[in-house]
Amino acid sequence: MNETLFTSSYIIVMVLKLSVLESKGLREYLCNIPYDADLLVSLKDIVKKLQIRSGIMTVIGALRNATLYYYLQDEKRFHKNTFEGPLEIASGTGNIATLNDEIIVHCHLVLADRDGRCFGGHLAEGSRVFAGEVYIRELSPPMKRKFDAKTGLNLFDI
Repeated sequence: MNETLFTSSYIIVMVLKLSVLESKGLREYLCNIPYDADLLVSLKDIVKKLQIRSGIMTVIGALRNATLYYYLQDEKRFHKNTFEGPLEIASGTGNIATLNDEIIVHCHLVLADRDGRCFGGHLAEGSRVFAGEVYIRELSPPMKRKFDAKTGLNLFDI
């Protein structure tokens, strides 16, 4: 996000340059993820089977173990973290878009252990489900991603 700062002797106002696209909700689904399934692989399979190319999702449940990525901003690369369970999914949210015509499921999780300590990050393959429930809402128009050189990430192309 680019920022422009305007000043006067009395006030300072920050103006952000935002990209915004209005979207409309289409179909909505509730899904169960089977015991011991890979959570990310299952989410990809669901959206592929339902032919969803753009959407949002929430995830609740628990994992037997988890693999999450943390983005190292200065190095523009992901660091892999693994956690042994049991772990509660305290929060799970994500979106669905395409990159070069490939469907991308982008999901972030906050996980809690039995003592309430929380860990979070970008969901990676290798996270095994104990119990999982997902809400998916398809959106229109279809969202696309493109590479952003400043962040090193594939962001919405708005």
